Parts: sequence; C-alpha cells; structure tokens
Amino acid sequence: MPVRRAGWLSGSTSCHATGVLIREQPATELTVATRILARADALAPEGRITLRLNDVLYVGGRGVSNHTMTPYDVVSILLADGSELLGVPPDDIDEYIAAHRAAPHAESAGRGPDGVIVAAPSLRACALVLLARRRGEDGPNAATLERVWEELVSDARVAGALIGAFPTEDATPG
Repeated sequence: MPVRRAGWLSGSTSCHATGVLIREQPATELTVATRILARADALAPEGRITLRLNDVLYVGGRGVSNHTMTPYDVVSILLADGSELLGVPPDDIDEYIAAHRAAPHAESAGRGPDGVIVAAPSLRACALVLLARRRGEDGPNAATLERVWEELVSDARVAGALIGAFPTEDATPG
C-alpha cells in the first residue's frame, strides 16, 4: 500500500522518526469526504471531519481549505494523548479528540455548520449524518448508505469538485 513518509533526522548514532506514515487510501478517502461536505456546506466554516485508524486520528491540517484539500494535507495525531505525529492539526483538534474518546467505537467525527460535532461508526456514515443534518433530514438507513455515497461522489466528480483529490489520475475512491 502506498504511503507518504515522514521526515527522518540523522542523529550521531542512529536515525529517529519525526512522525509516522500517512497511508494513501485513508488520506484519499478523508479528502473526498471533506470536499463533498465542503461543497454541500455541511461542515462548519473551519470545521473538519476525521478518520480514526486504531489509535491514530487523521484530519485536514491547520489552514487547509476544505474545498481544495489533498491527501498530502492530511495530518496525524495520536488519540491517546493528542500528540502530533505528522503535520500541524487544526486549532480545535482537542474537541475532535474528545468526541472520539466519548464514542470509542466511532471511526469518524465531524463538525457541522451548527457547530455540533457528531460521531459515527464509519467515515461515510459520519459524512452522510452531516449532510442529512445540513438538509434538516434524518440520516439514511444502512441499506441505502453505499448507494447515497456513490451518488455523492459521482455528482462531485461531474462538477469538478474532486479535481486534485486523488494522488493519481486513475485512482478511485474506496
């Protein structure tokens, strides 16, 4: 699986990692979800959506526009203590960490335009909850989740909202 490597510093006797690896597929999935939500105005102006993989939290970095975020803008944080592993997280990262700690089985959390952070068992589920909240609707049921997501990705592609969201031209969303 392709990864983005963190920088390495050479010491006098050994090398020490200054960060961790960012996995390409999760970073791309997070980028696509972020752009779709930004296009739909389903995130707060400085809001984010996160992706948790075990003990590491991925999120768009500080100062990154949700409309133009790329997989290379994704930063990682250790959930246990909030340590920055790679990149500079947004100023309100502690609130997202708290949301994940309050919902330990949630894979994703996001801040909607009303300022409320919601958590869900998957990145797609969280994105769809945020979209439904933006529209004033109940969230989609599990049977329609995949279909709704694929329609949103397709619509965003047609509109050009995902140009640059993928590391390679032939990449497709997970």
